[in-house]
Amino acid sequence: MDAIVIVVEDDDAVRDSTCSLLQCYNYAVRSHASAEDFLDHSSDKVDFLLLDHYLPGMSGLDLLEKLRASGDLTPALVITARCDPTILARAERIGVKVLLKPVFEARLISSIETTRQSHRT
Repeated sequence: MDAIVIVVEDDDAVRDSTCSLLQCYNYAVRSHASAEDFLDHSSDKVDFLLLDHYLPGMSGLDLLEKLRASGDLTPALVITARCDPTILARAERIGVKVLLKPVFEARLISSIETTRQSHRT
């Protein structure tokens, strides 16, 4: 069965193109425009989270902190167009890698697979 990847991204065009790209690599993809929308539908099985950091309402890192606090260790990556030392420190504390936009196809797929593999061991 294909890995289920959830994409949480508020920009419709970025979300749609990211989902299309992941489907080309045989990922089963679901998407949400906000962290809150994801949480409203989070009873579904998830293998990987791909989160924009700057979302309306709860940020990608806020969402991950909430999930980790509840014991959810789903592998994840955070993508952002603007990054500062505070974001990197929070990401390190959570144990998640941050990718800076634009993220090109090869780097995105490689980062997803590397992160998924590191969570299997």
